[in-house]
Amino acid sequence: MNKKTIRTGIFAGVLLLTLNAFALTQPLSVTGYARETPPGAPMSAAYLSLHNTGEQLLQLTAVELPGIDGGSVNLHTTGLEDGISRMRPLDKLVIAPGEQLQMTPGGVHLMIHGVRLHAGVSLPLRLLFSDGTSLQVQVPVMGLKAVEKDRHRHHRSAG
Repeated sequence: MNKKTIRTGIFAGVLLLTLNAFALTQPLSVTGYARETPPGAPMSAAYLSLHNTGEQLLQLTAVELPGIDGGSVNLHTTGLEDGISRMRPLDKLVIAPGEQLQMTPGGVHLMIHGVRLHAGVSLPLRLLFSDGTSLQVQVPVMGLKAVEKDRHRHHRSAG
């Protein structure tokens, strides 16, 4: 094998890695937080704001907790059925181009199982999409009192 063949092979490999890196990025702006696990509770929740800044429909199909053994995340929604608030799992969340999906307590949210979350740390989340791409983000874990205070501040400013 000559030097030219080796250089061509290396260039092709670098180009392929670069294209794969672009394929793994999503035109998505993500903010949010996770709530610390309440005392005695087996799970917690996270609330994200997902803004699709691209031109293609995005379908979030799963969320993982990278580096956290035994933990899992489920897409959930809460709704009223016969006057009773009930949580249901979701198969996917669809975010149209230019649209924003806002997760909220009492609405769409991420249920986090198998890990105790403590205020003041960051929670790594890997968002998995229907096209096979993923996006890894970090969200802060907020204490229960800070979450309540923030919710009340938003209610006052909304009215």
